[in-house]
Amino acid sequence: MWKYFGVACNVLTVLLGGCLGLLLRRRSKGAAPTRTDKYPPREALPDAMMVCLGFCTVFAAASGIVGVRSGVQALICVASMAAGLLLGWLLRLDDRLNRLGDAVLARLGGGAEGASRPAEGFVTACLLFCIGSMTVLGSFESAANPAGHLALECHTTLLIKSMLDFVSSTCLAVTYGGSVLASAAFVLAFQGALVALAASIQPFLERIGAMPTVSCVGSLILLAIAMNLLGLKKIKTADYLPALFLPIFICWALTAAGVAV
Repeated sequence: MWKYFGVACNVLTVLLGGCLGLLLRRRSKGAAPTRTDKYPPREALPDAMMVCLGFCTVFAAASGIVGVRSGVQALICVASMAAGLLLGWLLRLDDRLNRLGDAVLARLGGGAEGASRPAEGFVTACLLFCIGSMTVLGSFESAANPAGHLALECHTTLLIKSMLDFVSSTCLAVTYGGSVLASAAFVLAFQGALVALAASIQPFLERIGAMPTVSCVGSLILLAIAMNLLGLKKIKTADYLPALFLPIFICWALTAAGVAV
């Protein structure tokens, strides 16, 4: 069970950060922008926080992108992103996840508070907390925790990610409201399943050299999320989710054909 220590910490920080964000949201709601003759009006706190979160997301994505070391790995990432988007578009994944977010909030009775964009908040939080190099690498590190005792060095990446997600969930809750808290259940299910999967297939992924490309694709999706947070372009980021798994199949096929990845 100690393999899931990092996941448990991550879920806890998402909940705590979301609760803090709800408190800040209530304090900032209704606050009128300050205007003076000399200076422009002060930006609303939620808007300022989302811009800050967008820049932080760009920073978090950079580490996974630079992990690609060869032209073959770069081509695998490009092919995975293109094919993954096509598959996600055909399956309408973003639309389905938005409907899932609405259904979860309706069951929890969260439609009134934060009614601006609750489904978007749920989807954004789920993707931000679960997609990227830190999630993948952290889960594989946690899977290496020996049975019977806690080895903190195996959870370093997920513990660092937990601190980042605390800040992120606070910022998201200020803007989107209580839907961010619902994403904690998705974090628990997704990262818990990833740790369990990593424990069983880690030797295989290392043998075919898929880890750098999986991390890079996840970081590219993070960049798309950052563009949404910064208001540069509206991207249906959930449609890119299949791209996370395509590098595994491509690397396996290339390795079987004798091509070095």
